Amino acid sequence: MLSKLQFRSIAKHTSPVRSDFSKSHPDLAAKVCAEWLDRHSDQRKLAERWQKLESFLMREHNLFQLSKQELADYVEAAPLDVISDRLDELYELNRKLLGRISKSDATTTHGLSSKLLVALALVHPDENKEVHLLIRSILCDIEPDAPTIYAGILNPPK
Repeated sequence: MLSKLQFRSIAKHTSPVRSDFSKSHPDLAAKVCAEWLDRHSDQRKLAERWQKLESFLMREHNLFQLSKQELADYVEAAPLDVISDRLDELYELNRKLLGRISKSDATTTHGLSSKLLVALALVHPDENKEVHLLIRSILCDIEPDAPTIYAGILNPPK
């Protein structure tokens, strides 16, 4: 059996958290996550706009029965392709940025919360309710005001 002295020479006591969250200095993880979350917000707004346009065109003009030429005659249909292309572009940019987020170390509570917000946004409650609720719970443990500050991400529209 190892004595305390022998054990200390073998095992170094460190916190399981690698960073000192009490320090106030720039946090690269928070910055990268903010960029990702801004794009994600833009994606959600564009997707909502696209859905409204598509619903209108289905209801008013029988969208799926129209040829491309007939569809081109409707001014309301013009933004669909533009929105779709922009959504693809934002998705690709965020996909690339996700790798940087995974590799960045959160050095503040805000950085850690930001990384959890990204995870929360990626785990939709309809796809994995238990994991979504777990991440949300952890986020609220870290930042008790999270439900009011991040309402759009914590409570996505249905």
